[in-house]
Amino acid sequence: MSDQMEQEPGPNLTLLKWVVGVLGFLIILFVVVIAVTIYKRMTATDTTEMVMGSTEQPAVGQTYAAFGDKRIPVPDDMDVISLTASESRLFVMLGTEGAARLILVVDVATGDVVGALNLEKDGIQ
Repeated sequence: MSDQMEQEPGPNLTLLKWVVGVLGFLIILFVVVIAVTIYKRMTATDTTEMVMGSTEQPAVGQTYAAFGDKRIPVPDDMDVISLTASESRLFVMLGTEGAARLILVVDVATGDVVGALNLEKDGIQ
């Protein structure tokens, strides 16, 4: 009986040792990558690099000066529904009860109203 037990081959532990070794190496590698990423983000001096992924500067001659306190005329019977910004324009939607009736186009650099779109229910003629 003891001869049969000695002659049966045991499980192949060499393959298991290799698998465990490779997985251990990958775990250590990923921990190092995560630690380096966290360290770089914590010590970054330029916040735009972290947020936007880029450190591009504004184009030459493109500066935004503060324009102070500008008043935008809003009719008494209308409320501001929404504000939408583009690169150089701000669109102010005015209306009543959620329906837009007037869109003011404001220049971001100067704060001046450069145009207005009046929305009428007559339709296109």
